[in-house]
Amino acid sequence: MKSHKIEIIAVVLIIAAFAGLTLYCGIFPPLSVVESESMEHSSNWQLGVINTGDIVFEKRVSDPVKKVVTYVQGREMNYSTYGEYGNVILYKSTYGLTVIHRAILYLEWKNGTAYVPGENKAHWMTVTNSYILIHDLGFSGRNFIVYISQYRNESGFITMGDHNFAYINDSVYYNSTFNAWALSDQSIGIDSGPVNQSRVIAVAFGQIPWLGLIKLNLMRIYGGWKYSNEVPHGAYEGLFSVLAVIVALALFPYRRVGRRIRSGKGK
Repeated sequence: MKSHKIEIIAVVLIIAAFAGLTLYCGIFPPLSVVESESMEHSSNWQLGVINTGDIVFEKRVSDPVKKVVTYVQGREMNYSTYGEYGNVILYKSTYGLTVIHRAILYLEWKNGTAYVPGENKAHWMTVTNSYILIHDLGFSGRNFIVYISQYRNESGFITMGDHNFAYINDSVYYNSTFNAWALSDQSIGIDSGPVNQSRVIAVAFGQIPWLGLIKLNLMRIYGGWKYSNEVPHGAYEGLFSVLAVIVALALFPYRRVGRRIRSGKGK
């Protein structure tokens, strides 16, 4: 009878914790499973960055322009998340996909002139009405360029995957004049334009490693996951280790050990 009470208490605590997390995040569900490698920093699983199969928490923000810290702002104030400057956001692309990528900058137009909040005349950044150039961006140290003349008077976030910027090498995205790469979501066809506030779903924070691979492999059985080849090395080993610990804890003879401890104290 006592063991049943413990199980009931455990279930109630789990439900209460999930409900509290949902209230804090202001969104349901308050977490997402990462399906692809677009935010990875290596072919090996790394703690502190977003890997395929990780679960990330997401928090709704009421005013993204003010509350989302972009790469540009983060670089100025030395603020980083998931191994790079700025926040990672979840947004709904114009093609209906939910994307979890880094907010690189927020593009605004003032009297027909392009403006980037947080830029502050930084020596590593050039803003014109035709393009925006950022030197030495990301862990790869490449130069970044985004062409903005087609977005005149259209404000929103320019977003990009950390992995995409470091590892895509298709020459069509390379600008030899500036030795820069046009690899934002808006440049490579993930989205059709700057992400306005209404399309921002949440800001990502925290992570639970590996456990999302369970859901992804269930999706794979039914053909719902096409990125199974992008799981980083070491991720499945981590998953199996966690599952082994969970099974061991579930099968551990707590009552028998408890009785032995109590009988030993009584002698």
